[in-house]
Amino acid sequence: MPSEHKCAFCSKRVPTLKGLRSHMAQRELCRNAMRKVAAQRLPKNHSENQPFSNGQQDDNNIDMADVDLPDAFDLPQPEFDPPRQSPPSPSVNAGQPAQADRRARVEEVEDEEAGGIHRWVEDYPRPAGAAGQAAQSYFEKIRAEQVKQGQDPWPPFEDQEEWELAEWLITNVGQNATDKFLKLPITRNRTKPSFKNKRAFYKRIDTLPRGTKWECEPFEIEGDKLDEKGLKRKEILHLWKRDPVECIRELIGNPAFRNQMRFAPEKAYEDTEGKNRIFDEMWSGDWWWDLQDRLEEGATITPIILASDKTHLSNFSGDKSAWPVYLTIGNIEKSTWRKPSARATVLIGYIPVSKLECFSKPKRQFAGYQVFHDCMRSLLEPLREAGNNGIDMVCADGFIRRIFPILAAYVADFPEQCLVACNNEKRCPRCLTGYHELGEPVETVWRDEESVLQAMADASQGLSSEEFDSQGLRPNNPFWRDLPHCDIFSCFTPDLLHQLHKGVFKDHIVKWATQCVSGGQAEIDRRFRAMTHGTDLRHFKKGISLISQWTGTEYKNMEKVFLGILAGQAEPGLIHVVRATLDFIYYAHFEYHTTDSLLKLEQAWIAFHQNKHYFVDKAIVSLGSADGYSSESPERLHIDFAKSAYRASNKKNYIKQMTKWLMRQEACHRFATYLHWTVPGYLMELTAVSEYKNVDDNDGDDEELDADDGDQAEGLGYSVAKEPAYPRTPISSLITDFGATNFLPCLQSFLRASPFTSRSALDILPSTRIAVFKCLTVRLPPAPQVTKNVTKDVIRARRAVPAHGTTLSLAAQSDTVLARESDEDAELEHPLDGLTVGQVRVIFQIPEEYGNFEHPFAYIEWFTSFQSPIPDLGMYQVSRSTRQYRRRASIVSVTQIERSVHLLPKFGRRMDTTWSAEDVLERCQQFFVNPYLRHLDFLLFRYLT
Repeated sequence: MPSEHKCAFCSKRVPTLKGLRSHMAQRELCRNAMRKVAAQRLPKNHSENQPFSNGQQDDNNIDMADVDLPDAFDLPQPEFDPPRQSPPSPSVNAGQPAQADRRARVEEVEDEEAGGIHRWVEDYPRPAGAAGQAAQSYFEKIRAEQVKQGQDPWPPFEDQEEWELAEWLITNVGQNATDKFLKLPITRNRTKPSFKNKRAFYKRIDTLPRGTKWECEPFEIEGDKLDEKGLKRKEILHLWKRDPVECIRELIGNPAFRNQMRFAPEKAYEDTEGKNRIFDEMWSGDWWWDLQDRLEEGATITPIILASDKTHLSNFSGDKSAWPVYLTIGNIEKSTWRKPSARATVLIGYIPVSKLECFSKPKRQFAGYQVFHDCMRSLLEPLREAGNNGIDMVCADGFIRRIFPILAAYVADFPEQCLVACNNEKRCPRCLTGYHELGEPVETVWRDEESVLQAMADASQGLSSEEFDSQGLRPNNPFWRDLPHCDIFSCFTPDLLHQLHKGVFKDHIVKWATQCVSGGQAEIDRRFRAMTHGTDLRHFKKGISLISQWTGTEYKNMEKVFLGILAGQAEPGLIHVVRATLDFIYYAHFEYHTTDSLLKLEQAWIAFHQNKHYFVDKAIVSLGSADGYSSESPERLHIDFAKSAYRASNKKNYIKQMTKWLMRQEACHRFATYLHWTVPGYLMELTAVSEYKNVDDNDGDDEELDADDGDQAEGLGYSVAKEPAYPRTPISSLITDFGATNFLPCLQSFLRASPFTSRSALDILPSTRIAVFKCLTVRLPPAPQVTKNVTKDVIRARRAVPAHGTTLSLAAQSDTVLARESDEDAELEHPLDGLTVGQVRVIFQIPEEYGNFEHPFAYIEWFTSFQSPIPDLGMYQVSRSTRQYRRRASIVSVTQIERSVHLLPKFGRRMDTTWSAEDVLERCQQFFVNPYLRHLDFLLFRYLT
């Protein structure tokens, strides 16, 4: 990938130097700062012929083109601080209305997103996120003390090697195993660490700089049941908690997040007119912008994102549970705080879990609700003072700001949303829609915090409970009552996992559709079993009816092919409903929304004849795109912060042990981050406590999919293995084992036409041997709507592997792709212009004796060209392309392969029961191009086309 260029004044990253110049010349804050730097660098005699005002040089007269941009970063820095620049004070005229000059400011501030999308930014019209004095960061203080004492960065460890051993032990090895390892003769006599046993080792770990400390607060609960003495039973619960304000101080001051952090709201657009607005990060939404109006000038809002979810720690040993509460801040890019390994989401407490046996059954449930609210009130108490009056903090860029931490979002599943909102689970936690109207397209009224609290107060005093009952409330004293600037009902975010994947799709769409098709569940299972394979697709070998434990992975993989499963079998009305639902789910997953994409999302939901689309639309406009707020995030965090911590305990008084274990893990991660910051060339391995890969189940027998085995030249968009899997394969084997029936004449034709051929193409014989690869990895460029990262797309072309001993046989695999039949550049008007679907039979290298060819090649059998999509399905239909009754095929460079693509068999009204996943691609006559395999495919085949 090309190197990125970073603005020294706002840390904005752009892909090209030209883009950096454009950004710094057009963004007002950076432009003013650059002029100050340029003025300082001009020769003294330069000022003689320049106009002055009040004895000062007019920086505006400096031509930005005269400034050597890279030199502008070479400025004096504090001794231990990475390069930074003092941001100039915002020079926005607060007296002018924002709307009057919006177009001018929108046009002036242009950045380029990864993927080539232009982003025109409208800055907030008043000072916001103002930086104060420079101050030493936490890391700077540590390094300064080490320098003062004449130490290198590694203490309390002897050197880098000993630290890396300690990091590996604390991250991967339990206490008893650590002790055994340190006492091994080979460890003591050869490795010779300075710590000889686990006691000495953990003593060393405990001297590392610590984060926010844990404390335990007891809660005495008095029930309504009486004991043997006639007294009310009592129970002591323990809330383990950390100060959330101090946790925020750590996050906002962490230099590791400096380049992923913002301190002020903005409005962004894809056009200069400001019509197509962008919603992605939290600072791009209305919530931050609107709240900034209510705070003092220069205030820095820190949007707090909370998540809570009770989880089982053990199903077999006492059925023990934990109730973690997590916190992150919206100043950090969501792509960072969604990564567990980045440690941008922190654990701030464990809500006590108890059966509350001191209460009778009728009162036990409601008592449990109040225990939750009492604990959350205690946990979040420090936010009240800080949110009202602000608190000074040193930020990641090294400047002090007045921080106002405000609760902005609460991520939870539906039952927990109802618990937080104090309403029963037959009602919506966000609006006043009645129970029998929840599935209907009715107009609704949002819950209002003031009226809810008043209804609760009236009910608690025995007054009329009509309003209390009509709103479906519970008699609790909510923790959010006094949180500053917080409307708890607007904090609830869309839950993609439980609301869409499980709720709408699995529990409703799949169930209804199965009942509507001829043949029912048996027919659906047959079609799933016969579905074509795909790299990013789980194959349901036994159908779906026998799956006993459903997870998000199963839901998502069913969604990828479900419309194709129904095609030909279901009536048009059902097809419309399923298509609209899938489109809605995929649009809701966008990481980068615009006014246009939100309109398409709304249209998809209207097609389903419901009105729930407004819930998601409203949340995206307010808080940014919904991909960062799924309850999948806290469920993933449970692995590190609950389950792994519990396994490290002795299962007795385990919460206390879990907090100690977590403190040590965090201390090691913090120290590793510090070393990455202070030691040139030190590479920090960002790994979570337990390794986790968020990839779909692929039936995992493809060792060649490991991209680390690939060999990629600088700047190329593909990679192949360093050594071919089949180095000397005769062409005759390609015909019989790979199904490349027309390979020899195609290769001869290619060599005859190529100017790089060095020998006669007639020398190619069936016995000629060539090097053949199992797979090719194509690197798909970022697409901001669905990912900011490069995506590795693996394309397989392998022969069958027979059974051997206990190893099962493996069917041949020839993936389908989108490729350009010609390598000639042409002007394209449509995203699919010049692209054709093909099946890759062979990936190979032409022997050097036949010519000097830079890239590998692929033998591809082509399908018919794209026509208009099928109206009901909205999918493109293709079939095998033939010439003289033979499949049309050709040899192309792998550089002409754009991406893999998945084909859905056209099963028809009644499927051929002899089809299987291994042969359906050969036997089926027509196919649909699948727009749901990946979000990148949905973007191409649904949104862009």
